[in-house]
Formats: sequence, structure tokens, C-alpha cells
Amino acid sequence: MKLNCLKIGFAISSIALMMFSCKKDSSVPAPTVTKQWTIALSAKNEVPAPINRVETGTATLELRSDNSLKYTILVNNLASGDALMAAHLHVGNVITSGGVILSLNPMFTGGNATGTIANVRQTLVDSLKNDANELYFNVHSSQVGSGIVRGQLNVGIELAADIALSGANEAPNAVNTTAKGLAILRLTSDKKLYSKVTITTLEQGDAMAAAHIHKGASGVSGPVILALNNSTDFGTAKMFTVDDALFTSLKTDAIYVNAHSTNYPGGIVRGQIR
Repeated sequence: MKLNCLKIGFAISSIALMMFSCKKDSSVPAPTVTKQWTIALSAKNEVPAPINRVETGTATLELRSDNSLKYTILVNNLASGDALMAAHLHVGNVITSGGVILSLNPMFTGGNATGTIANVRQTLVDSLKNDANELYFNVHSSQVGSGIVRGQLNVGIELAADIALSGANEAPNAVNTTAKGLAILRLTSDKKLYSKVTITTLEQGDAMAAAHIHKGASGVSGPVILALNNSTDFGTAKMFTVDDALFTSLKTDAIYVNAHSTNYPGGIVRGQIR
């Protein structure tokens, strides 16, 4: 009898151990982080940048092995009366505005939001894992629906400048012209300069000829360090790969944009970068 009880007890223990082992083996492991981004956000990075806005921030993204995406958003110095409304991932380089590829639908408390998006589609997961893809993060507000702060996922922005061009800035003598312009410049950490120079209200009978970045302080005429445009490509987004010396100059020197026309070959409109 005692032997039978021992056999029964051993059998029960064995079954319990097997059940525990099966339960343990069938448990789903916690998802792991497969890629992470810390994205510097700034109003200056918007294209074009909203006027007189100084907001900055950070977006942290974690892509996980279960195809979920965790995000944390922080926006600093949000203007009084404004409110954050939405955040998206877009496709595009630093000087283009591209389509939305993922809506985050965050619930903002002031300048903060945290959340997780489950079941991100596999094609997007694959795209996010590819560092060569040009993607950006954009936060939208009630006052600036197109975007109040922005940053690239896979490259840093070393210089973001939207330069107003005017004949009054020409040196040594101002030019009396109805023409005005805007030069959008973005310099990235991989030593690429993106530019778009647009000229409007040019007088009849005149034509744009070229635009350059020159070295020189305000009121001084200096040498060309980079040709931006010829007569055929004003208003076109362009990209230049720069060497180390020019990369440093663009970040530190006194430089300006000068646009030249057939009637004003010395320069019709100009704006100081620094």
C-alpha cells in the first residue's frame, strides 16, 4: 500500500513538472529593441521654416521585434496660445516635404507625448531599418498646421537657414528693384548641402543668371565659395556634396547668398547667412 502511494505521488509530481515545463516553453518572449533613434527637432528644420518660431525638441523612437514602435516626444518653448495636434513620419530629404508614411496619433499633454503603435506593417519596418532611406519626423500644431518642429531620422542637420534676399542688402551699393527672393539651405552631418533659391517679382526685361554663396560679412563683397544656381534651375531643390574645408566654412564663416541677373551681373538680391 505504501509503495502504491509512493508511485501515485511520483506520478502526480511528474505530471505537474511536465505541465510547468510546457507552460514555460510556450511563453512568448518579451519583444526586443531592433533599432532606436533620437531625433533633434527644430522649427528651423521645417520647409519653409515658420517665421519667428523658436521651438525645439526631441523625438525618441524604438522599433521592436514584434513590429511595434514606441515613441516619446518633447517640444520645448511652444508659443503661447499654440497647441500640439499631431505627429507623423514622412518620406523626404531635408529640403522636401513628402507624404505621410505613419501617423502616430499622440495624446499631447503640453509639449509631451508617449505611446506605442502596434503591428506596424512589414514593408514600413523594412524601410525604417534601412539607413539609406530619407525619412523625417514632423510635429504639427494648431497655429502651424504644416509642421512646427521637424527632424530627420537618419542624418543630423548642421545648418538650417531660410535667407530673405533683397536688393537693399547688395554691397557696396543697394539695388533698387522689385525683385525679392528666398534661399532655403540645409547642411547635413554627412557633408551635403541642400538648397532651393527662389526669386519673385523680377522686373520685366530682366532674367536671373546665377546664384552663389560668397564669403564675407554684411556690407562686404567677397569671393564665391559655392555656385548654387545657373539661369535654368532657380526654384529647384538641389544637393551638393562638400569637402571638409567647405563644410567647416559653411558652419562657421561670415557668408552670404547673392543672386545675379542679366541687368545686375554684380548682384540683384542678397541675404546674409551669418
